[in-house]
Amino acid sequence: MDGQFVSYKNLESISKKMDEYIDGNHPDLEKFCQRQHQKRCETPFLTAQLYYVIGTGYSSVYFATVQKDWYSPSISNAVYFLRKALNELKDEKDEYHTVKNGSKKLILSLSELYSRININLANYLTEQHRHIEALEFYDRAIVVKNAFGLVTKARCLIEFRRYVYDENSKFFFSKEIYKLTKKSLMPDSVTIEGDEKQFESLKKRQASFIEYFEDAYPDYIVNDHSDTHKENFKNRKHKKYLDWVGENKLFLNLTNIVITKEYAYEDCLGLPSFSGKLNPLLLVSEELAFHAHFDELKDTYCYARHTFYSALQMPEETEHFYNSTYRQVDSLDYSINSIKTNSYKTALRCLYSLLDKIAFFTYKFYEVSTEELEEHDVNIKRIFVSGKKPLAWLGQVKNPFLSALYFLSKDINDVRHPPKRNKKPNTDEVLYLSETTFPAANQINQIRNALEHKSLKIVDGFGYELSQKHYDPKNTLDEAIKTRESLDELSSEYIKLSGNIEEKVRLQSFHLAVSVEHIEQQILDLIKLSRNALMYLALSVQHHESSKPDDGVSIRLERDVPYK
Repeated sequence: MDGQFVSYKNLESISKKMDEYIDGNHPDLEKFCQRQHQKRCETPFLTAQLYYVIGTGYSSVYFATVQKDWYSPSISNAVYFLRKALNELKDEKDEYHTVKNGSKKLILSLSELYSRININLANYLTEQHRHIEALEFYDRAIVVKNAFGLVTKARCLIEFRRYVYDENSKFFFSKEIYKLTKKSLMPDSVTIEGDEKQFESLKKRQASFIEYFEDAYPDYIVNDHSDTHKENFKNRKHKKYLDWVGENKLFLNLTNIVITKEYAYEDCLGLPSFSGKLNPLLLVSEELAFHAHFDELKDTYCYARHTFYSALQMPEETEHFYNSTYRQVDSLDYSINSIKTNSYKTALRCLYSLLDKIAFFTYKFYEVSTEELEEHDVNIKRIFVSGKKPLAWLGQVKNPFLSALYFLSKDINDVRHPPKRNKKPNTDEVLYLSETTFPAANQINQIRNALEHKSLKIVDGFGYELSQKHYDPKNTLDEAIKTRESLDELSSEYIKLSGNIEEKVRLQSFHLAVSVEHIEQQILDLIKLSRNALMYLALSVQHHESSKPDDGVSIRLERDVPYK
């Protein structure tokens, strides 16, 4: 993104002004944040600092609003800029950075900035009820020895634990809170300058949890049943796969959020029993429609997960008889058509389909009116949003985990579209979370569009770099456009060059090329996103059912769900 470059001195000035606006609850704080959107600094490290300042400003706008909408764009903007900050730091290796401030030289710490960004980002995600996603960012701060991450993660788990209906998972959440709290009280647990007061306050507030856990679970203080459990693997291949799933926390199991031991090697996420009026018109299969559909969602997820894992184990050029019956065209762009790359595409199709099926489950279960959304229009983009605001049904339900799904869906749906010809985009109005949720801007949507409607080419890493470079720098599209600007529009040269440019644009957009490494990261990110979506969906159903008032007519159907 092009932007206005600012010096460290200007960055300090912006930061100081932001603090003044925040402390004074200035009415123009949001406008001041907006004026910083297009600015960048001389280095990625300082740019990350700038984005951190902007994100902090937007969070203050959110918290200062007395009657804020639950879908407030301010908290989304705060999340956006902190993600952008982390994106700037992704290639930083040096722990300390020296910057000039007038005649002085200052030494700034990478781990300090990195941990502060991660903790605040996690805190903002919890405001969106996205506790599951927040935990990863608290962990990042803990890894770089910022003990503030210990108490803020414990606070997140305490909040989330209230909604967990699985008693087994609730125990492991409690034990994780206990361990985090104990560790935060150790003498070597320290935080960075500026957070000491909050750190001490949270430590004191959470210290009582230690006594609670030791009284409630005296036999499980040191060890518990997860330490002795041994999974019954079919063979080494089976064990290797389940180990990979567990280590990446990809099981549909709330316990796997906090432990990666074999005890969590199970996709046990499910739906609670439902309440409702007896309806003699329903077939038994129709009474089980939601449980069966959720089971289908789990099956799609598990298949995509295993397909991706299996492809990871294959060499790139693995030969297979599926495409041995025809001569393949060498498109001279290093693209790979193999069982490995097609397995990646299959996994992607399953995951894209899964997100739309989650939307359809939501549509049916929460009885969204056809006047608001027709059934044939239901997908992950339309189920929650109309224009810039949530659909009316979502505000009426008042369910924290539907709110989480709403914000999660915006991560992949809020994409930047190219501006129309001769029209500049209004960058102050809309922010695009998907630009920083995934490694490259809009890739998750571009890949889906190419896979389903155009051409997706997966290229090996070395070949990808070569395929993106023109053999003659003078014949690039940018150079051609520059040359055309200097020509007479009525000249034959102008007309010929315009034709070449149009052909270049038409064929350039024919396919999307991505490297093997990039597509692997994209799929893994999408698997994690899908897992989170399924967990939020199950938790939303549980919250909905447990919040229903007793009307004296409806009864809770405590019937056993049959299993094969």
